Amino acid sequence: MRKFKFFIITTLSIFLFFGCATIQVISEQDLKNAETSKIIAKNLLSTWKLNSGFIRGALGNKISELPNQAVEAMNELDKLAEKTDLTDYDLGYSLGLRVRALSSIVQEVFKIYAPEVLKYLPSLLTL
Repeated sequence: MRKFKFFIITTLSIFLFFGCATIQVISEQDLKNAETSKIIAKNLLSTWKLNSGFIRGALGNKISELPNQAVEAMNELDKLAEKTDLTDYDLGYSLGLRVRALSSIVQEVFKIYAPEVLKYLPSLLTL
């Protein structure tokens, strides 16, 4: 019985040791990803005004055909692009807004200009 307890305690200790090491590796990778995400968000926000103008100019009145959530996301991105003191939350939020806005815009552009493509890309319909 003593050998069995020793085996269990040793096995659990090994799992805990390697588990902590794995968590440390994951957390270090998460920090690297966060720094990269901040850079990406800053870069994308620095060009957002140009992109927003292009999208709005290209769509013209058809922008009203976009889902409300896409237009609202674009409006929020316009506001964030004006801010000079961006927090980490702002940067992360801007990435989420961009995904929300652009997924709807890309889907709408395909519907308008290349509806036949949607037959081959059904995943766009679920965005």
